Amino acid sequence: MNQRSIEVRVGALILVAVGLVAVFTVLMAGITFQPTYKVYVSFHNPGGLTTGAPVRISGVKVGRVSDIDFLGALPGRAAQPDALIRVTAKIETRYASAIHEDARWFVTAQGVLGEMFLAVDPGSAARPLLRDGAQVHGVSPPQLDLLLSESYELLHRAYRGLTENEGKIAETFDGLHRTLGLAGDALERNEPKLDHIVSNAETLSTTAVETLKAARERYVDGPQIKHILDNVEHGSDIASRDLGPLVNDSREVMSDAKKITRVFASEQELARVEGMTRDLGDAAKSAKSAAADAQTLVSRVKQGQGTAGALLRDEALYDDLSELVRDLKHNPWKLMWKE
Repeated sequence: MNQRSIEVRVGALILVAVGLVAVFTVLMAGITFQPTYKVYVSFHNPGGLTTGAPVRISGVKVGRVSDIDFLGALPGRAAQPDALIRVTAKIETRYASAIHEDARWFVTAQGVLGEMFLAVDPGSAARPLLRDGAQVHGVSPPQLDLLLSESYELLHRAYRGLTENEGKIAETFDGLHRTLGLAGDALERNEPKLDHIVSNAETLSTTAVETLKAARERYVDGPQIKHILDNVEHGSDIASRDLGPLVNDSREVMSDAKKITRVFASEQELARVEGMTRDLGDAAKSAKSAAADAQTLVSRVKQGQGTAGALLRDEALYDDLSELVRDLKHNPWKLMWKE
């Protein structure tokens, strides 16, 4: 085997090794040659998410995390923005029809100690699809280290409080023990009274139940209540039966009243009524004047003024007239006789 053949074989072996390493790297890194689009996801804290982490929908890889940027360090950003971290997710275009505007983005892990990845809840099919370059807000994972730190601090404060107030806590427990002992002694001393109270309460409860039962039988299920209800039902039946004709009669009366009102509402009728009212007023004035004259005349007669008054007031004249009338009754021929 000559030198050139050996070099060719070594070169081919090296090329095969480089190819295998490249394929292995592509497979392990999850590099895909499918067309992609970008979605920018903002987090307060993305946890252990790193660049190159997969993006999954229901466990299926649909893309990867290409960049993780600190927004406070970007030009034109405030020093303390609402979301500190922006994750750039590259999603394969073939999965674009599965992700909608109301999709939820959160960081999770495969198992307890597995790889961190960006999970996507696709959202509702009724909402529009998420477009290329869209900016969304993600759900930050819980900070277990911060939770453990705060829990440790809380436990430390509790321990310090217990150790510093050990005497007060002992006094408190002693007082509680004495209180419980006194309560137990009081219960033992008053056990007959308590039994009597319980017995009275039981009797009272039984009496109340019997009273309620009797009241129900008398005032709910009794014959008088049933009779009243029957009368009410009968009255409602009569009302429902006669209400229709009564309403019709009322409507007819109202219609007739409207007709009469329309008749008297004309200008001629109003003028006639006004004339009649004036005539009645004049007649009333005349009657009042005549009544006043009659009253004056009667008053003058009573006082003896005038001929009629003189006749009524003069007793001698009255006697003479009475005698003349009696004489004419006995001797009517005197009316015809003239000497």
